[in-house]
Amino acid sequence: MKQLGFIFIIICSFIFSKAQKNVSFDKEKGIELLEQQYINVWKKINKMDGFRIQVTSFAGANSKNSIEKAANLFEQNFSGIPYYKSYFEPNFRLRVGNYRTKLDAYKALQRISLTFPGAFVLKDQIDYK
Repeated sequence: MKQLGFIFIIICSFIFSKAQKNVSFDKEKGIELLEQQYINVWKKINKMDGFRIQVTSFAGANSKNSIEKAANLFEQNFSGIPYYKSYFEPNFRLRVGNYRTKLDAYKALQRISLTFPGAFVLKDQIDYK
């Protein structure tokens, strides 16, 4: 009797597992359009909130040349980290990295501050990709 029950359970589980392969569902009207719009919007987003390290900032005469020298020095020592030069009157700034968390930024700051002792972490818009 136990063997017959066991065989019945195995046959039922085999039948029900076969039925699961043919699952279908109906989408409400407009869902596919909404999904496509969602995908298109996220493709356009290039920036998000995050953290960068400001390595240095210069103002005044020869500040553009100083930033170029600092960027070259940074690239020689930390070639895997992206850097960004920017100008907001009257300062040229060199910021580095795209860190999603403050902890990641501080880990990188420990290495960077050996070469650039005045570097610090700040909140910034980082590259999403």
